[in-house]
Amino acid sequence: MITLVPLQKLLTFVAVLYAFISILMSIIFGITGFSSLLVAFKGAFMLEAAILAFVVFGWRKIWEKFPVLNKWIYPDLNGKWCVNIHWNRGNQNGTKYAQAFIKQDLFRLSIELKSDESESETLMVKPKKDPESSRPMLYYIYRNEPTKGASTKQKPHKGAAILKIDHTDLNILSGNYFTDRSTNGQFKLTRTQEIQNKK
Repeated sequence: MITLVPLQKLLTFVAVLYAFISILMSIIFGITGFSSLLVAFKGAFMLEAAILAFVVFGWRKIWEKFPVLNKWIYPDLNGKWCVNIHWNRGNQNGTKYAQAFIKQDLFRLSIELKSDESESETLMVKPKKDPESSRPMLYYIYRNEPTKGASTKQKPHKGAAILKIDHTDLNILSGNYFTDRSTNGQFKLTRTQEIQNKK
């Protein structure tokens, strides 16, 4: 998600803000010489601790307090999702139901999908915004493996999808997918439960 914000500008802003606060504190408290260096190191440590806390869980509190950030920056997609998979394989087609767990922080995003026959792991998920409409979307690449005891044994395969967030509901994701075994179809994910960040 951090890739949606110009990282160079963000780092420049934090560095300038820290320098300004350090200079201001030195002037207010008359700190000079070695003492000013010690204050700078303590300040840097506190700033890093605050940034770490924000990255791990603080950003979600801010998103909850200011929901407009879901539109301005990117939605919080953390949660348990119900998945409808409409598949096509040659002349056959059907619908499969599964569950997905999306875990997201400022630097990582993963989707774990599980059905009664298989599980998938994330190889890559890249959050994007449509350059014209600013509609949030995910570029998603995954590896799917059959579970033990599955009624239909299939070989492991890789797939890719572009999932778009619904225009009016942040709890709906949908998009087309295709796999390396020449199958394709459509995913529709509906969020059923929020997941809290727990360490």
